Amino acid sequence: MTLRPAKRLFHSVFTRLLIVTLIAGMAITFTVIVGFIAIRVHSKGALERNLLLYVEYLTDDLGVPPDEARALEIARRTGMTISYAHEDGSWQTGPPPRFFNPNRAWVRQRSPGIWVGSSKGHHFVRIFHGGGELTFIAPRDVRHGEEAGWILAGMALTLALILGGAYWFIRRTLNPLRTLKAGVDQAGKGKLDHRIPRSGAGEFCDLADAFNAMAERLDRLLRSKEQLLLDVSHELRSPLTRLKVQLEFLKDTEMRESLSSDLAEIEAMITSILESARMRHAAAVLNLESVDMGELIRSLVAGFADIKPGVVIGELAEVSAVVDPEKIKTVLRNLLENALKHTPEDGSAVSIAVATRQDWIDIVVADKGEGIPASELSHLFEPFYRPDLSRSRKTGGYGLGLSLCKAIVDAHGGSIDLASTPGEGTTATVSLPRSADSQQS
Repeated sequence: MTLRPAKRLFHSVFTRLLIVTLIAGMAITFTVIVGFIAIRVHSKGALERNLLLYVEYLTDDLGVPPDEARALEIARRTGMTISYAHEDGSWQTGPPPRFFNPNRAWVRQRSPGIWVGSSKGHHFVRIFHGGGELTFIAPRDVRHGEEAGWILAGMALTLALILGGAYWFIRRTLNPLRTLKAGVDQAGKGKLDHRIPRSGAGEFCDLADAFNAMAERLDRLLRSKEQLLLDVSHELRSPLTRLKVQLEFLKDTEMRESLSSDLAEIEAMITSILESARMRHAAAVLNLESVDMGELIRSLVAGFADIKPGVVIGELAEVSAVVDPEKIKTVLRNLLENALKHTPEDGSAVSIAVATRQDWIDIVVADKGEGIPASELSHLFEPFYRPDLSRSRKTGGYGLGLSLCKAIVDAHGGSIDLASTPGEGTTATVSLPRSADSQQS
């Protein structure tokens, strides 16, 4: 089942670990912020208590009514701004701090006749004293504010470094999984000689070893099977030749023709087996040259002009590719013959088209025939495999055609895929690299 990109991203182990790390980082940040707030609230309460006690001493020192000269001296030494408002006259030791507005300040009453508050970082105390209102505005601790800002900035930077380090570490830790996935993809394409390097944590190394051992066993098993098939095919040639010679001396003409037909069929099957094996294990035999794919397809389709329901050329990109033209013709001829074989004569014509994408070309052969069940598709490239719809030799051949096609396409460094819906038709896509460099890579 294919997941949508967003869903696939969420199901990724890397994404989940990253989410856990982010949540942990946010939880740590939240805890630190709450702790800072708690400390600040506690410190603010202690500051207010100390400020009230200090203001009481200053109030006693100013006398009744408050002495303006004494207030100026205290303001000079402490940095406070002291003001006194009375119906007989008012005074202040200096202008209020910038942006300070007592009318918009946070104020609360601590005791009868005493209020405390803060505005723009300045704490102040207002007291009814000597028949008037005496106000003490404490200077703002600019250095403390700057230090708090630097602390918060440092915390944010540290958290970012921690999260960045976690991201890098998780990505590095999970890199072997990407390598393993690439290895599985290669094995799925039949490249069982691909091996995964040992890297990462011990579990990943064990996983790589297990995969490599599995791939090696499968590769050995398949090679043994193919070698047995080749050996048997070679050994059958000699007795077949002797049988053909002996048939010439058979007087019964009808029986001789029947046996000759059977021997020819067996010989054709053996030839197909040997050709398929040769192409699969000897890619070096390809006679590569730059070929105009449009011209190649037009010349190939011309050979199907008299076969119903016919072959039509769809969108045909004019592009050249470095291929073995005869081998590619074999592939496309086989695909077209299969498509025509399983399409009614009065049905829609089989189509063939060529498209390009970056350094690749895609050749698509599509028919509107009987189609193939999904359960059969993955087996069609296996030697001697024929779907239930084509069990007879007359319609199904030997089950070697698509196997040979895959061997040829693999030798070119390409791929061949089938998509089919029963009752609607089948589409075969041959993807080939345009250059020899792409084939080698």
